[in-house]
Amino acid sequence: MDILQNSANKSVEKEQVSACLMRADDGSWVGNYRGYVLKSAFQPIFRFIGGKLRPVAFEGLLRPQIDETPILPGAFFGQLEDDQVGLVEAVARTLHVRNAASLPAQARHLFLNFDPAALSSKSTFEKMIDDLGTELRASDIMPSACVCEIIESAAKSKEDLNYFVYSLRARGYHIAVDDFGAESSNMERIADLTPDIVKLDGPMVKKLMDSPEGYKQLKSLIEHFKELRIQVVAEGLEALWQIEMAENAGAEMVQGFAAAMPRLVPADFSEWFQGTKTFPMPSFGYPVAR
Repeated sequence: MDILQNSANKSVEKEQVSACLMRADDGSWVGNYRGYVLKSAFQPIFRFIGGKLRPVAFEGLLRPQIDETPILPGAFFGQLEDDQVGLVEAVARTLHVRNAASLPAQARHLFLNFDPAALSSKSTFEKMIDDLGTELRASDIMPSACVCEIIESAAKSKEDLNYFVYSLRARGYHIAVDDFGAESSNMERIADLTPDIVKLDGPMVKKLMDSPEGYKQLKSLIEHFKELRIQVVAEGLEALWQIEMAENAGAEMVQGFAAAMPRLVPADFSEWFQGTKTFPMPSFGYPVAR
C-alpha cells in the first residue's frame, strides 16, 4: 500500500489517510507508508495525587518498522520531505485515536503531537482539525479529553501557528508546548500560545538536576509557569530519584521510563491502574480562546 506524494499546498485528504490504514490480525490499527509499518504505542502521564503517582493521560507515540525491524522515530521522521510530514502525522493521530480502544474506557485521555512545520495554510489545518474531531467522535472521546502537543519544530508562519492553536481551543482542545528548552520551544512560544501545559525537555531537566544551582533554576522555572497558570510535565525521567526531585521542584506531572515504558498496542494497561478504584479526571485547565 502506497500513496503519491502530496503537494505542500494541498490539504491532507481523509481518503489519503484511510488508504494508509489497515486492521492487523490482532485487532489493532496499523499504518502502511512507503513500505514502513506504523504502529501505536501509549505511554502514561502521571500526576502527583495524595502523595502517589496516578495515571491521568496517555501520549500516543508512533513506532515505525520495516521488514519487522523497529526504526527509531527520529530517524524515520528525519528522512521525510516537508510535504510528507503532514500526511504521516495525520495517519499517526488517527492510529492513536482508533487504538485508544485498548485503553480503559475512563482513561482515554490523549496527548497527540502536532508539528508546526507541517502547517502550510489555514485552509489545510481547518480541515485537519475537522477530520480529527470526526475520529474522536467515532471513538467516543471528547476534545476536552485531548491535549494537542505543539512539538519543538520551528513554524513556517508564527501567525498561522497562533491561529491554529486558537482554532483548537475554540473546539475545546487543550494545548501543550512540548520539549520546552529545545529548538523553538522557548519563552517566546509560551508567550505566543499561552498553553495549558508545558512539557519540559528531558535532557534539559536531567542536566538541571545534576547540580544544586541547576536544580534551583528548575524550581524557579516551574514556579514561573505556575504564576502563569501553566501546568508542568517533567518528561524523559529515567530514575526514581528524578521523579522525587521533579515532585519537590513543583512539577504537577511526570513522564518517562522510570514511571512507565511505552507499550505497543494491543497491550494490557490494567496494571497501571491497580489499586485505583476510580480514574482521576485530568485537570488541565479550562480550554478557552485567549
